[in-house]
Amino acid sequence: MANFSNGLAWLRDVVQVLVADRFHPARKHDSQLASTACRSLRFHARSKIHPLPWAELFQKLAVNPVAQVTLPGPATDLGDVGSAECYQILATLARALQPKTIFEFGTYLGVSACTLAMNTPPECRIYTLDLPDPAIASTVAELNAIDQNHIVQSRFRVGEAFLRTPYKDRIVQLRADSLSFRPEACVTNVDLIFVDGGHSLPLVTRDTKNAFLMLSANGTILWDDYFHLYPDVVAFLDQLADQYPLYAIPGTNFVIYSRRWHAQAH
Repeated sequence: MANFSNGLAWLRDVVQVLVADRFHPARKHDSQLASTACRSLRFHARSKIHPLPWAELFQKLAVNPVAQVTLPGPATDLGDVGSAECYQILATLARALQPKTIFEFGTYLGVSACTLAMNTPPECRIYTLDLPDPAIASTVAELNAIDQNHIVQSRFRVGEAFLRTPYKDRIVQLRADSLSFRPEACVTNVDLIFVDGGHSLPLVTRDTKNAFLMLSANGTILWDDYFHLYPDVVAFLDQLADQYPLYAIPGTNFVIYSRRWHAQAH
C-alpha cells in the first residue's frame, strides 16, 4: 500500500511540475526547464555517444585531475545559455590541458571565453568567432530558430563578459560568418577548440571541418549541445563517431575528441 501511495504522490508531482505549472505565469519558466531536463536525461540514456567517467577521461588525456577552478562571478549574465555546472566543466578541461592556443566558435556574451582565460596560463591566446554586430538574424543563412533568437539577444553585446576584465587582452575577437571563415588566415596549431556556434547541419559541419584543420598534434575538440533540442548536432556527431573516437562528458551536453589518446595508443 505504501508503494502505491508513493507512486501516486510521484505521479502527482510530475503532473504538477510538467503540466499544470505550464499554465501558471510565475512557474511556467521553471516548468519548461524541468521538462527540458527530463528530456535531456532521457536522450543521454539512449544516445549513441556514450559518456566516459572523469577518471578515465583524465587518464586518456594523460593529464592530472583538477581540484579547483575559477569561474566568472554570480552576477555574470549567462544570457539563458549554459549553467554554472557547464562552465565548471569547461574550466576543468582548460586547467587540465593547459593549452597554449584556444579557438572558440560562437562567442555570444563571452562567458565561455572568459572562463577559458581564467583557467589557462597567461601566455595562452584565445580566439573567439561570432557574427558581426550588424548581422540580421533572419537574413543569415543556415540558422535555426534557436540560433536566430540568440543572435537577436546578443547584438552589440558580443563578448561583454570579458571586455572589462583583466583577461580582455588575451582574447582575440573575430567577427565573420562561420560559413565563409578561413582559419588558415589567422591561426594554426590550436590545442583546444570549443565548437558552440550555429547548430544547423551545414554550420556544425563547416565549423568541425575548420576545427580539424586548425587542430594541433595533441589538440582537443569539445562540442556543445549534443542533446534533443539540436537534432542536426546529434545527427552530425553520431555520424562523426563512426570515424573518430568520441565520448560524452557525464552530466553535460559536451562531446569530446582528442588526438592525445591516439598518441597514448602508440
